[in-house]
Amino acid sequence: MTAAVGEKKIKSADRVLRIFEMFGPERQSLTVMEVSRALEVPQSSTSELLASLVRHGYLTRDRRARAFRPTARISLLGAWVQPRLFRHGRLLPMIDHLHDQTGLIVSLTSMVGVSLKHIHTTAGQVPDPIAQGEDMHLLHSPFGHILLSLVRGEEVRKIVHRLNASSDESLIVRHQDVLATIEQVNRQNFAAGDLAPGWSGIAVLLPQGIDEEPLSIGFIGQTGDVEPRRDELVRTLRQGIAQYLGPRVVHDNRELRTATRH
Repeated sequence: MTAAVGEKKIKSADRVLRIFEMFGPERQSLTVMEVSRALEVPQSSTSELLASLVRHGYLTRDRRARAFRPTARISLLGAWVQPRLFRHGRLLPMIDHLHDQTGLIVSLTSMVGVSLKHIHTTAGQVPDPIAQGEDMHLLHSPFGHILLSLVRGEEVRKIVHRLNASSDESLIVRHQDVLATIEQVNRQNFAAGDLAPGWSGIAVLLPQGIDEEPLSIGFIGQTGDVEPRRDELVRTLRQGIAQYLGPRVVHDNRELRTATRH
């Protein structure tokens, strides 16, 4: 599967964001050479960019190891966003717990425009092209389906039309088929399905407050490790959310969910 929709990118900003995202999956320091290879830019330009981030307090450099790592300033940038999940520290411990409990990759996802982004994944091999921060096809992922269950019916039609217009022929999906999938997701309150050849996922919605960004969370693994455990994994996700985050509180999505059926 390919990225959903191409976007015009500002190179310098794009490179800075990619550097930040590189630190997430493996939680380790990075050298200039590693960053240079990942960005596909000369080492000299990479060194200048990393030095600038050090000067602004976003990275620190271990001179003995010649490696860079994020500072506390990065972790504080978004601490005010959805504080019940992030500032008070309940979400990330839950993600680690779910990973340890099942041995599967746990992914936190959001919908950005008409793209799906895996914004945080636990360590582990993930199927190419699923990667933290990359744009994924919203219509070909259970993580996308569960987020689409919050979208009004007419908006769903517009999203499907836009994605079909920019997708390879093999990725084109009928609007009615998408509505049928969303209706099933609404009935069972979870989404499950293929992510890539040989890989599957199971996703549920996180509790969402008024004006908070909708987020989904779920498991990723090889199909043989996920499909036979579907019911167990859904229970595990719901139990984890109940234990760490509490019940779904505040806003009622019945109007949105009803609209998707027409």
